[in-house]
Amino acid sequence: MTVEAGIVIIAFLGLMLIGVPVAVALIVSALGYIVFMSNVPVSVVAQQALAGTDAFTLMAVPYFIVAGSLMESGGISRRIVDLARSMVGWMPGGLAVVTIIASMFFAAMTGAGAATTAAVGAMMIPALARDGYDRGYASALQASAGVFGPIIPPSILMVLYAVNAQVSVGDMLIAGVLPGIFLGALLITFVMIKSLRNKQSLMREPFSVRGVAVNLARSFWALMTPVIILGGIYTGILTPTEAAAAGCFYSVIVGVFIYRELTPSGLLAVLYRSFKLAAGIMLIVGATRAFGWVLTREGLPQAAAAWFTDTITNPSIFLFACVGLFLVAGFFIDAVPNVLIFAPILAPVAMAYDIDLRHFGIVMVVAFCLGLITPPVGVNLFVASEVGNVPLRKVVPHAWPFFGILVLGLIVLVAVPQLSTAILPPA
Repeated sequence: MTVEAGIVIIAFLGLMLIGVPVAVALIVSALGYIVFMSNVPVSVVAQQALAGTDAFTLMAVPYFIVAGSLMESGGISRRIVDLARSMVGWMPGGLAVVTIIASMFFAAMTGAGAATTAAVGAMMIPALARDGYDRGYASALQASAGVFGPIIPPSILMVLYAVNAQVSVGDMLIAGVLPGIFLGALLITFVMIKSLRNKQSLMREPFSVRGVAVNLARSFWALMTPVIILGGIYTGILTPTEAAAAGCFYSVIVGVFIYRELTPSGLLAVLYRSFKLAAGIMLIVGATRAFGWVLTREGLPQAAAAWFTDTITNPSIFLFACVGLFLVAGFFIDAVPNVLIFAPILAPVAMAYDIDLRHFGIVMVVAFCLGLITPPVGVNLFVASEVGNVPLRKVVPHAWPFFGILVLGLIVLVAVPQLSTAILPPA
């Protein structure tokens, strides 16, 4: 790596530390390199930014965002929570388990952590508080359960990784199923043990087959969303982009004509919020492409590959070293730019170690998702704090045990790649 590349990286991190938005920090760093350290025309930044967003597969990102927002506003979250309550409300720590299960269901429709945290948390955090849980703990639990949004497919992060690492988007989406279920089971076990030890929330709702059947019927149309999206992709009937578009169309039909909770004005508001969020993500995609072009021109990916292959001979050690790097990066940078920055640099290195890039992608995405519940930029923490109406300083201490459990799960994912690849076709 050259001195110029080091200066560009330091400039980017410095801008981030003083509060400059990620996309602006990336663009300014790239522009600074071109103006002061090269003889390349400034127009290259715009060309690279446009090239970064000029991919048919990336169209799936705004479609998934719109579909998730439509399902969130169309009366889906309440039905999902009711279904989860009827299924697992009888367990120790029933409401805490309901929060996790409902978040996992909702994650299979939104693909985003903040949306999952907000939609489910609006109902579950007050319910947990009424059941005797500390509001800080309830908010931390919801923030942690919201981590499944970008892990369980459909996942925006999986799409971005697949495009940048040049692997199948469909494979990456399917690869998130088993890791998401495994991490969810781990979190459920933890809250059940904690509830039993603390004798907290042992008031359980009686299990009723009829209750489950009724709520399953009420939420049937909502649960069909991931079936349509993932079924279309996995059977080969639809490309990921087409499946995402189909999810949008289906969400409008369900919200407007079946549940009848999505009004024309509500639909316009949903589209406005979704397009605004999608525009922000795509701006980061373009800015990251320009920033990545600078680093590639200065030989950073090649230097990283050479350093890893010269210093580390064991693929497992390489994976654990990457986990440490990803977790630290997640403390300071949001998951989307992290994936866009590290995927093109480290995916070729993983390939040199003969690591399945789909397994590597799961490790990367899960690690960066844990940054959603770590300060100072943990988006889920801020959302849960706002929804739960509790100061952030009372949420963060309760989030660390959940973070530790999820890190333990991540270590298992690294050690057992079959959890990521068992249901996938051979690479």
